[in-house]
Amino acid sequence: MSVPNAKKTWYSDLPTPTANPADISVSELRALMDDPGLVAGRDYIVVDVRRTDLDEEPANVVHPAAVNLPAQSFHQTLPMIFSLLHRIPKVILHCSSSKGRGPRCAGWYQDYLDQQNCKTSAAYVLVGGINAWRDAYPGSIVDI
Repeated sequence: MSVPNAKKTWYSDLPTPTANPADISVSELRALMDDPGLVAGRDYIVVDVRRTDLDEEPANVVHPAAVNLPAQSFHQTLPMIFSLLHRIPKVILHCSSSKGRGPRCAGWYQDYLDQQNCKTSAAYVLVGGINAWRDAYPGSIVDI
């Protein structure tokens, strides 16, 4: 039974992801960035899935290796996202805290990879999101 006047979430009509992508800590991401043999955009990529809170303080910072693909349109554009990212081994997704949008989008991406039988890429969730990154590495963020 539905609740009258219940507010729908942006993901209410979208499928629940079945995949459970691995976590990656901010220190593990830092190690990837510091490895001279790895290149952002080739060996790993950070995907920021924030949209509405992207320019609100204190969250108005971005990771220097990130692209922004908002969660609200992520599932609907998975075929294009796949075509852009499927050759990148580590696709690391985050939102502000990685407790909602980040894991949801990582799950959708991994589900899509699995449906395509793609073994060249995998989804990861940045533990603590951009907030954890900002706290751990305040000198390694980009203000917007």
